[in-house]
Amino acid sequence: MTKHYMLQALNENKESVYIDDVANGKDCNCTCAECGGKLVAKNKGKIKVHHFAHENGNDTIKCSETSLHLLAKKIIVEEKKIPSFVNGQIRFVSVEAVEEEKNLGDIKPDLYAEYNGRPVAIEIYVSHAVDEIKFKKIQNHKLTTFEVDLSKIAFEQKIDVVRTIYNINNIKLIYDEDCVQHYIEQKKMFIMTQGEFKPIENGVVRHCHMKGVVGYGGIVKWRNVSVSICRTCCFGYEVENKNGIFCVGHLKGAVPWWFVQTNISENRFMSLLETNEKLRFFIQRKF
Repeated sequence: MTKHYMLQALNENKESVYIDDVANGKDCNCTCAECGGKLVAKNKGKIKVHHFAHENGNDTIKCSETSLHLLAKKIIVEEKKIPSFVNGQIRFVSVEAVEEEKNLGDIKPDLYAEYNGRPVAIEIYVSHAVDEIKFKKIQNHKLTTFEVDLSKIAFEQKIDVVRTIYNINNIKLIYDEDCVQHYIEQKKMFIMTQGEFKPIENGVVRHCHMKGVVGYGGIVKWRNVSVSICRTCCFGYEVENKNGIFCVGHLKGAVPWWFVQTNISENRFMSLLETNEKLRFFIQRKF
């Protein structure tokens, strides 16, 4: 957990306000969005970072994280720029309006907007990423959703938060129906061009790289597996009329999140829990 400077708070009308937009000291009449405690605005100095502090001195990490979350939402609402999936890539696009915590029934995304007539949700990751429960709700709604990752560094100024939000490397696609189909085709092509072709012999595929066992002298022995296992493995692809499996289980190096999450055998994005398990399995292979 990271402690940030508290740059955002709630005024007497429960509106989200930035540190430099309020009166100094107790005259700011602001409270902490996390604990409800009274705040003091420290925004007149020329050397130290302008920030809010609790009157009672109890500035906790949780309060600072909630303040950052509040600021991030405010920035995106004001900027009216959101991530979107455009021509096979994530891009930032302008929208007419961005709403905070719009009620969609069983889910309230941090931010909600519409682009080209389609709903888009944005989740802000400060201390808690999108979990399994929320992912399933997103998937059930077929709601295009992106996650903005602000968990990696401590922030001292608003401009640093803005730059981090609008850095494409900090944007993670959680779900998009069109994107699923795009990645499915992209994954099939990658496996066919980069993978090893393994014939199916009496319902068995030989030398599975996902099932290696280290034997005497550090020599790895590859197990033979049922073709049914290959058909559900996220690193294989069975092509019609080929009587075999294309497999990329032998490849070394990092694996993109989308590649693991895309399930081509079932035509879907896997849940976060499934994806993490598959990724862990891939990393633990024996070579």
